[in-house]
Amino acid sequence: MLEKATHHEHEDVKQSEINTWFEALTDSLRTDHFIYSSGVAPKEKKEFYDDMIFGDGNSAIRNMRSESTKYFISNILSDYITVLIEKGKKPLKLSVSLSDSKILVWAEINDNDETAEDNLLLAEARVNGKYYDNGFYLNSTIVEKSDNLPVPPHYQKLID
Repeated sequence: MLEKATHHEHEDVKQSEINTWFEALTDSLRTDHFIYSSGVAPKEKKEFYDDMIFGDGNSAIRNMRSESTKYFISNILSDYITVLIEKGKKPLKLSVSLSDSKILVWAEINDNDETAEDNLLLAEARVNGKYYDNGFYLNSTIVEKSDNLPVPPHYQKLID
């Protein structure tokens, strides 16, 4: 009997979360409808709804893809840097190159600094484990100071 009550309580909580989510979505759509109809919607929001309303589904999907890419790449970089900070050993130089689905990392460390190299590889492994199923990944190139290699010009410097 207790198991049945617990099951029902779980179902009630689940239904409550479902209802709350749909209510928030409906409220958000009503707000968007109001600002769109009033002519005060931000440009991106107006373009999104124009595409959805007037039938340019491909454009709407491209925009959603662009926004999801920004979201995932931002989170990947944040998680990657958080791991490096937690480990306490940062590289001498750290640069990134971004694309639609990958982040290329160029890191320079002191010669024979196994700890820094391990931390960079651990950070890479953690973010790839977390985001790979979403179609995003990070790939590191690690060089030592004595290699005397310049950061490729298409990379953006984070630590110099």
